[in-house]
Amino acid sequence: MADLEAAGRARNAAILPKHWVMIAASAVVVEDGKLLLVRDAQGFWAGVGGFVEAGESPEQAIVREVREELGVDSDVVRHLRPFIALHVAQLENPVSFLLFPHRLNLASLDLTPDPAEVTAVEWVVPARLGDYEMLPHVASLFQERMGEWLAD
Repeated sequence: MADLEAAGRARNAAILPKHWVMIAASAVVVEDGKLLLVRDAQGFWAGVGGFVEAGESPEQAIVREVREELGVDSDVVRHLRPFIALHVAQLENPVSFLLFPHRLNLASLDLTPDPAEVTAVEWVVPARLGDYEMLPHVASLFQERMGEWLAD
């Protein structure tokens, strides 16, 4: 017979090697063939996004993040294939990101970026994405998934 208590002891977080997985959500917003990019406070470009907070679904998180970062409401219109970036930070314990991208429609194109989080906003033709400095795992995601994201 299976031993639930023994299984719990064998999986005790205090004895297992640590590998942190951060869960995040991102927005893919396209208007007139251009993709919405934001530049963060460290100078890197990406889509709008952020971490999923306790009690939130990824869908709730991305709608909240868009409202916080750009001052506009949005609707999730399509769930896109999740992406995992392994070992993005070389720390004592490995850190990976599990990202849930979503195709969104914005309620308005009149954006009011939060200067604490967003230092610039641009609508970019996909062929010009290479002109924007991105973190390596973000650039990899854009290269790998752009065709899929733009398909309707």
